[in-house]
Amino acid sequence: MTTIELLQRLVIACQKCDLVEAYAVQEMDEDILSVRVFLSDGSFISVFYNIATAKVAFALIKEEQRIYGKDNAKMGRHAHPFDDPEGHYLCEPVDFEGFLKEVERHFSDRS
Repeated sequence: MTTIELLQRLVIACQKCDLVEAYAVQEMDEDILSVRVFLSDGSFISVFYNIATAKVAFALIKEEQRIYGKDNAKMGRHAHPFDDPEGHYLCEPVDFEGFLKEVERHFSDRS
């Protein structure tokens, strides 16, 4: 999959999500895609893909702090859960669409 195809999937997922207000491409070339997805509560999701190294990272950021995340850096696929965002817990792989659904569930559980 190319970075253009990944961006297209991200845009479609964002259009389907009521929480998403906007997104901005931070960096994009044939190997790297970095995007910020801005949410209605003032938080944002940092999205990073490096196709050449197979690195994937998603982080929900609020007030300059990660409050939730999933990535495959350093120790393999792991999560930084809402109740322990600094922790590292092994997890199954997730794509952006799946991560966004997890964030949506978290927001709906809080209301």
